[in-house]
Amino acid sequence: LKSGRLGPLHYGQDSPQYAVLSHALKVSVPVAGFNERAIVHSLNQLNYPSTMLSVIGASNSPSLLHSSPAVMELVKFHLVQKRLQLSQELSSEEKPSLEDLFVKRLELNVPIAGHLSQLLSHLSVPGPFTVDTALTELHRLSDDLIYYSNEKDHHDFAWYSKRLGISCAFVSSELFMAQDKSPNYEETFQFARDKLQRTMQLGEYYNNTEEWLWYTLLNSINLARSQMARG
Repeated sequence: LKSGRLGPLHYGQDSPQYAVLSHALKVSVPVAGFNERAIVHSLNQLNYPSTMLSVIGASNSPSLLHSSPAVMELVKFHLVQKRLQLSQELSSEEKPSLEDLFVKRLELNVPIAGHLSQLLSHLSVPGPFTVDTALTELHRLSDDLIYYSNEKDHHDFAWYSKRLGISCAFVSSELFMAQDKSPNYEETFQFARDKLQRTMQLGEYYNNTEEWLWYTLLNSINLARSQMARG
């Protein structure tokens, strides 16, 4: 990360927004989830006034239904930060397999895995945030997974197909993780490896990228909500 503006975020590492959201993601979200309570807790811990809640993501993350702009900015921060963290933890000489990198990204979810259903709920509400942030970050993640791995890339129709498959496999794996009760999420990581292998080797994905991603995300929220209702 550079000290300047963190594209696609609208602030830099030295900003109050970054300090609050970073603290919230590391300390407050694992306990409270993706909500205003987590942000307020971090504001208090960092001795910022609670009024600062109104300026976090003010025009950057539009409110979705009951979710405040600050909460949607926290969700966006999680997506961007974990994607960037994945590349930062690699050495310049390292070229891991796509499978290992894929699982490594899922491992970054472990501290907040208990709140993945809530995260999927925020991501899957149809609207500008889903199109401009959720799907966009999913595409960026797929690009990074291929770029930083030893996977051979292509620059034709296979380019779109490969990214589509990885995106779908990742969403499916996060949904599985949201329901997983196995020790250390062992079943999630096995599911992820199997899903990615089937996707890449057998082409288990649709050709219509937008149609399939919308279908996957919207089904994710429906299943996530049903799991939350049972809890």
